[in-house]
Amino acid sequence: MNFFKRLEEHRSLEKQLAWEGTFQDYLGIVREKPYVCQLAHSRIYEMIKDAGAEQLEDGGKRYNFFVNEIFGLDKTLEKLVEEYFHPAARRLDVRKRILLLMGPVSGGKSTLVAMMKRGLEKFSYTGAGAIYAIKGCPMHEEPLHLIPKDLRQEISDEYGIYIEGELCPSCRMMVEAEHGGRIENVIVERVFLSEDNRAGIGTFTPSDPKSQDIADLTGSVDFSTITEYGSESDPRAYRFDGELNIANRGLMEFQEMHRTIQRIG
Repeated sequence: MNFFKRLEEHRSLEKQLAWEGTFQDYLGIVREKPYVCQLAHSRIYEMIKDAGAEQLEDGGKRYNFFVNEIFGLDKTLEKLVEEYFHPAARRLDVRKRILLLMGPVSGGKSTLVAMMKRGLEKFSYTGAGAIYAIKGCPMHEEPLHLIPKDLRQEISDEYGIYIEGELCPSCRMMVEAEHGGRIENVIVERVFLSEDNRAGIGTFTPSDPKSQDIADLTGSVDFSTITEYGSESDPRAYRFDGELNIANRGLMEFQEMHRTIQRIG
């Protein structure tokens, strides 16, 4: 293998997939490919389904997404996909629940999460997994959040899509300050999920409960900017760098969550 040739091909691929345009341009993409604005659960389900599945003799399914790294857990994985991700992708109430993986050491829990993280990263480079966000938004926000509430149902009916969520304070200020409220001029870009780049994939590891800071999850106020912006309530003074902010639009892993709950209780 010629490493440097493959490296150049990789760079070329990123350049080919990169996209930037106005919100008006993005609506054109949504009209043509409404799946680009699917919610996180739906994207994970489509990623798993996209890899294919085979019917087993006992009537169950084996999902090809997991076959190379997880063995002997076909029924468990089928239950995970069919009873959690599939209904969550259809926006049923199960999507409001945290998926808690429990089992013995070396039972495949960490491997499963790692596979979904890496899978999402790769899937975001494909056409079926393409994700677009408001440029400069610290939470890589869905551009459809720009649409006023009063107009959302009309847009949803016309485009055959579902809109959920509100603009973050940072984007709300940007729309007014930089575009005079004209959302059609807001810049949108294609983004690629990456744990290393802290885009759409977050991991929270609990530490000493006496020193653990909620800001690790939610972000915090940057007090060094108070004199510049005049108030700690100014969105520009807030650091949207918590793991929950980072994981927006993708997947969030809480490690040792059950043990943490026991310790807090």
